[in-house]
Amino acid sequence: MQLKNPIIRRALTLCLILIPLVLFGYTFQKYAINIPHWDDLAVRNSLAEFLTADSFSHKISLLFSQHNEHRIVLTRLFALLVFQLKGTLDLKLLMLLGNLSLVGILFLFYRFSRRNSLGLLALVPMTFLLFNQGLYENVFWGMASVQNFWVVLLAFVSLYFLVFSYDQPHKTYFYLAIAASFAGTFTSSNGILIPIIGTAILLFQKRYRELGIWGVASALFLFLYFFQYQSSPDKTTKADFSSPTLLLKGVLAVIGNAVDVSFVAPNKHLDLAMATGVLLLIILGWFSIQVLIRKYNINQRNNDLFLLGCLVFLGITCVGIAVGRLSYGIEVLLTSKYKINSVLILCISYLIILNSLAEHRKPRVITIAIALSICYNFYTYLAEFQHISYLRRERITDQFKIQHSDKEMPVSGIYARLQQPAATFYDALMPALQSVKDTVQTKIGIVENETGFILTDTRNDTLDISSADAGQYIVLKSDHNLYLFPCRTITASAFQLKDYINIGFLFRNQLNVGSFVSDFTKFYVQSGKYQIGTIDVENKKSMLTWTNQSINIQAVQKQKPVQNW
Repeated sequence: MQLKNPIIRRALTLCLILIPLVLFGYTFQKYAINIPHWDDLAVRNSLAEFLTADSFSHKISLLFSQHNEHRIVLTRLFALLVFQLKGTLDLKLLMLLGNLSLVGILFLFYRFSRRNSLGLLALVPMTFLLFNQGLYENVFWGMASVQNFWVVLLAFVSLYFLVFSYDQPHKTYFYLAIAASFAGTFTSSNGILIPIIGTAILLFQKRYRELGIWGVASALFLFLYFFQYQSSPDKTTKADFSSPTLLLKGVLAVIGNAVDVSFVAPNKHLDLAMATGVLLLIILGWFSIQVLIRKYNINQRNNDLFLLGCLVFLGITCVGIAVGRLSYGIEVLLTSKYKINSVLILCISYLIILNSLAEHRKPRVITIAIALSICYNFYTYLAEFQHISYLRRERITDQFKIQHSDKEMPVSGIYARLQQPAATFYDALMPALQSVKDTVQTKIGIVENETGFILTDTRNDTLDISSADAGQYIVLKSDHNLYLFPCRTITASAFQLKDYINIGFLFRNQLNVGSFVSDFTKFYVQSGKYQIGTIDVENKKSMLTWTNQSINIQAVQKQKPVQNW
């Protein structure tokens, strides 16, 4: 039964829109931490160079310098903004700035829905799709959140202003499109698609006067992008076209990656992702023919042209990901950091289907879409909870390695100002970690393989996950070295979904634990005999236990990837 009161109906709709944003924000606030991860250190280094550069030209050169195959000007500008606001490189704030682009994408969808006379209720499914926990790798990574989210927003904004500047008496929209195209081009490598797609749109709309201006600006952007450009020195990223069938599977997997059943049926994840990719490609093909060939109302055609431009940007990006990353294995294409493209293809497909329906059919389809998107959002929270919580524990142990294992934490100068260690549970434990005293008899399972060790501490207990750091950590101590590794929390049931869909987990922060498993490599550990210890963190309390078990490690030399930064 539909609510007749428009005020109540609008209020309930706004609540539905806010729910996924609030949950997304709560998870971010709880688990995000100001600790650098991989390329964040490169952002730190370039910011340090920028701040100490003695000339304006040198600063500009640093802003536009390459990072692998990318020009990450926007990321560096945001890092500079964070420094000006906080006096340090606060990566949690950088993540927040990156994630705000998702709000921008949602607002753009809202503006588009208004142009298509769609009610606010039609926005609800896209909100639950867009703000899902499956995007966690980018969400909790400072550099990647800016690069991988903002390039999409800037592409969409540029195409929006460009398409809808058609027959506008003023050129404001058109010049905003050029500005967004410039910013997007220098945010990530796939940003170079924006001026190319924009050129195709202007040709299709037969706007030859604007095409000249756009063409000159685009040529300048692309010239600047490829000026003194160096191919990535990392040979593992080179495209491999020796197996077209495998490449096609990779493309389909990236396109359909939003549908992820690895939590409940890991053996079916790839197949279902590819099947979803096929379905979305069919929708894309059908829609492309409609826009490019069929003659219909010019305003509706421009609406569809905007959606088609966005789909082309996302589709070519997916192809580029498959081509550039397939050499690492097709499973890499199914990871969280590439999922934003698939999620947005789903959102746009939903809009395409909705706009193709008769008015009397739209309410029912919107209702079904809302129900499905809510289930999808709830499922991704359950499926990715362990990954999100483990990611935080992994960041903490990364900092421990820099700070106490390798003793490489900067203590003076600009680098110390930019990278200030985050306060963690292990700070209070450092005196106890320096020496092994009493030991406890334990039966931690130890499995050694070619590259590392797998340690398993079997438990049959409940873990209070109120604290973001809750879980177990493995300590390795030799006469000269000290290491800390995170453990994955394995639930008690063979069918792990059972341990998440219960009152204890959903409302009491209690998780049934079957075991804690730490899987670490020898690449970053010095040779020696190591005593095994465990740190159990729960209810914001940390308990260190030294066991009577030890392992002998023979270090393995790892070849570092070649980089151009």
